Amino acid sequence: MSGSSGTSFGVSSKSISCEDLIIRTQLASPDPDVLVDIHAGDVLYVKLLNATGPIQAITMDGRVAGAILTSNPTQLINCISAGTEYQAKVFSINGGDCQITVYCAAR
Repeated sequence: MSGSSGTSFGVSSKSISCEDLIIRTQLASPDPDVLVDIHAGDVLYVKLLNATGPIQAITMDGRVAGAILTSNPTQLINCISAGTEYQAKVFSINGGDCQITVYCAAR
């Protein structure tokens, strides 16, 4: 039910600015009690639990939907720590598999 795979659409994430960073992945360790209330098209907040992670997807009512894992978590953590806000849009959900796209909230 859990897993992850993150990409930055084939471009080295070191060359991508915080505002242009886009990550398509699935929620890791999703909470089934939260997933029942999430649907394709929903937008989740992206927050750090603490300065080094984990990166979490949070519903609009403050519940943790799951963790966000990516191939380059350091860049996303650094961008969030520097003040860039991110959101995660749910593009599909099938049982415990919740596919999301993480992007800068200012876009």
